[in-house]
Amino acid sequence: MDISVPSRFACLKIEDDDFRPASSHHAKKKQEKVETKKPNSAAKEASKSSWTATRKKGNTTEKPKTATTVKKPKHKQKGEFEKNWEEWQKKDDEFVNDVFEEQMQNAIMQSKLEFEQQKKTVKSESEQNQGKKKKGKTMSWDQFVDNKEANIKEQDKSKDNEKNFFDDVVQTVKKEITREKIEENRKKRQEKFDEVVGLAQLQEKLEEERQRNINLEKQLKEARKEISVVKKRNTTLCSMLSQGEMKDKAEVLLELERLTVVKEELTEEVAKLYKLLEQERSSKTAATTNEPHLKHNKDKNKK
Repeated sequence: MDISVPSRFACLKIEDDDFRPASSHHAKKKQEKVETKKPNSAAKEASKSSWTATRKKGNTTEKPKTATTVKKPKHKQKGEFEKNWEEWQKKDDEFVNDVFEEQMQNAIMQSKLEFEQQKKTVKSESEQNQGKKKKGKTMSWDQFVDNKEANIKEQDKSKDNEKNFFDDVVQTVKKEITREKIEENRKKRQEKFDEVVGLAQLQEKLEEERQRNINLEKQLKEARKEISVVKKRNTTLCSMLSQGEMKDKAEVLLELERLTVVKEELTEEVAKLYKLLEQERSSKTAATTNEPHLKHNKDKNKK
């Protein structure tokens, strides 16, 4: 995992070499302090970079070792990996915070020193101009002592200001780091809050879906009961209809038998009547044939 920590004040311009006033001895001392601090900070950064490189190498070397060791359960390996990952993240955060704090201190120091050097150069130029104007005037011993005491007081004040300045630098850096930490914590809390809200919404939806499923199951049970009742009714109706049809068929068959008997009786009667009719016809024909003989016999008898 590569960590690139760019300086937030890399854009600031370092102009220590341009502002070196030859007149003020105090400015030279401050410049020497800054120059001594720069290699220290560079050494610190080099040591930290070497530490990160060794840590990366150690991490890269640790990975194949775990691969060559005896096989463990997957959940144990995952737990160890998560612990190592959390430790690496903590170390990376600490390293980033340390580097950021050091860079902030260096940048604020440089800006402050540049500002003071500019002030001193302006003062020295103004003093030189005033000295050129006041060359003709002589200075008494009392004035010299007073100027020396004033310079000592100014030096003491500058030292106190430097101490206060360093304290202010540390406090500002700490405030900046705490502000960033508070912002990160706020973002994490916001993410957790969003997750909690999302979980609550999902739980509400899940409860609604469960209630819907319960209602649908109830409706399905009721529909099944109604269907079973309808099936029973249909079976009873079918049985009733089948029984009615059987009864109707039996009645029809009985009626048919009765009608066939009546038909046979009627056919017999018709045959008898036909015979009687034929007999009557034959008797009538015989009578008609005998009538002229009878009339002739009657006429003979009259004569």
